Amino acid sequence: MIAAKRFRWEAAHRLPWHEGDCRFIHGHSYRMMVEVEGEPTEDTHGGTSMLIDFKHVKQMVEPLVEDMDHATLVADYDTELKEAVSKIESKIYELDVDSTAENLAEHFADHIGESGWEVLRKHGVETIRVKLWETETCYAEVEKDVMEYAEAPKRREESGRAPAHASA
Repeated sequence: MIAAKRFRWEAAHRLPWHEGDCRFIHGHSYRMMVEVEGEPTEDTHGGTSMLIDFKHVKQMVEPLVEDMDHATLVADYDTELKEAVSKIESKIYELDVDSTAENLAEHFADHIGESGWEVLRKHGVETIRVKLWETETCYAEVEKDVMEYAEAPKRREESGRAPAHASA
């Protein structure tokens, strides 16, 4: 069974290495579908219940959407853009990767898996799928196994990797 929730936000970004127009600051109306797949657990009456309450998916995803909404998505190495956006006191969401649709889809999937794997497993969710549209005609999709996140907090602590964050 699959349960899905859709999200939307507005953000700006650039890909400084891009040979085309994407090297310039520009904006997108991002759309994203988060799907979780698995077998529903039994309810208290012995029957099949829902796979997961949509509010759980929203609780995992909405904080990132709020941080990115009306922000400039900036790769940590892009110091010129960080300085320019900071100078005008605009909202920044810093990533440890380029802000491509592929990387953003992976970023969301990893966040869902790392922050919510216990809730997901409790509800029988085995797979996370994120489809992220950058434009009406272009999207990236990633699929992750929930169990790969069972050790995520420990791995993140050992690697010293910090999650991305927003600032103003």
